[in-house]
Amino acid sequence: MDIYLSNNLKNMLKDKVAKGFFKSMEEAITFAIQFTFVDNEISKERIELLNADIEKGWRDMELGLGRNSDVVFEDLRKKYV
Repeated sequence: MDIYLSNNLKNMLKDKVAKGFFKSMEEAITFAIQFTFVDNEISKERIELLNADIEKGWRDMELGLGRNSDVVFEDLRKKYV
């Protein structure tokens, strides 16, 4: 099978191979395809749930129920740092 890759994409893959992330271009391409179409597949239902959560967040913000990002980040720092 012949696959056309842009020069930019070829260079990115060659760089990953040169840095030792992959043993060959073939391995890099196989990984990219598996990641895109197999390992990283998100169901339509999951996307719909995420979109619904985003919409709820926007509605909450419009109603003044949101929190300032500085406050949120400070809470996260207290909890995890």
